[in-house]
Amino acid sequence: MTYNLFEMSSYFITITFINLFTLLMLSICILLNTVINKIQKKDFLITIIVIFTICIMEVLTIIVDASPKKFIWLNILSNYMGFSLTPIVFLCLGNAVFPNRRFRWLFFANLIYMLWLLITQILRTEYSVFFIDSLNKYSRAKCFSVYIIFYILSLIYFFIENIRLSIRFWHTNSIILLINFIFVITGTTIQVIYPDIQVTWLCVVISITIYYIYHDTLYQQLDSQTYLMNQNSFQKWLENQNKPAVLVIAEIDNFSKLKLNYSRKTLDEIIVRISQNFNNHFKKYGRCYRIETEEFCAVIYNTSLNFDELNKNFFINFIKENINSEEMPLITLGYSQISPHEDLNHVLSNADIKKRLFLKERINYLR
Repeated sequence: MTYNLFEMSSYFITITFINLFTLLMLSICILLNTVINKIQKKDFLITIIVIFTICIMEVLTIIVDASPKKFIWLNILSNYMGFSLTPIVFLCLGNAVFPNRRFRWLFFANLIYMLWLLITQILRTEYSVFFIDSLNKYSRAKCFSVYIIFYILSLIYFFIENIRLSIRFWHTNSIILLINFIFVITGTTIQVIYPDIQVTWLCVVISITIYYIYHDTLYQQLDSQTYLMNQNSFQKWLENQNKPAVLVIAEIDNFSKLKLNYSRKTLDEIIVRISQNFNNHFKKYGRCYRIETEEFCAVIYNTSLNFDELNKNFFINFIKENINSEEMPLITLGYSQISPHEDLNHVLSNADIKKRLFLKERINYLR
């Protein structure tokens, strides 16, 4: 089917309008956001710019397709930009949501794909993703599957990142990520099968908006330094607690002296390392929080566990993992059961008693 400027269907004009203005409003929200850091803002905005460019290019391809021959170069350029940038979208979004350098090779692979696509257009060969004939008419070329492969790879990467994010922080929201991912796959599949139904980028724009809201909400609940749940999240848990649990409290020894003896950078590295050790050990049993600068807490609902043994095992593993680190301080652990609406100060006082007992016993753990 051939389109020109006057024959473009009203639904496509509406979809393009929705896409561009949604991206504009989303950009403003990101720029005004005080929760996510500057690097994440930059990556979110890069993603939006890429999608914005693709949407404009998609409109141009429809406008200039089968137009006078003098616009062949514009038809080739707009299609090239659209097909070359599309696989990058979910790589950029994945980088914004959850930076992961292990998958940076995908960016380099996509650059090779873009270079190959450029060469095939310069040589005017049909062994490309798309082909513009002498009448300035677009058609899929013999290697259109290469574009599909790169797009699927970027989607797989993004799917893996979302699964990892869900597992790391909380499991109950993984269904949101899965449904959103299926939504994007469905929109893409529809347009691949029926090219005249231009819904891919509407689905992608809606999906990115949902991801932004989801992760903005997530990061408001996290401690920005350790990525454990923050103090506000802990207070919310206390307010909504509906059954007995046990609080395991881990405190960094002599933290005030550490602040005097180490630089801010070294101290931050120590805190992050300890938080990772704490989370790796206790996330199997409950949710982990950072409740003070030098204190971490695990909320565990299985009150029948042997918490003395649990804390002992953590301390032994902590020593083994950090035995070669001269800067790493020791950790003191305590625990106490907490009932719904029980006074927190009373619970922490009971945990302090356990900490003192732990201090007496831990010298035996070092042998």
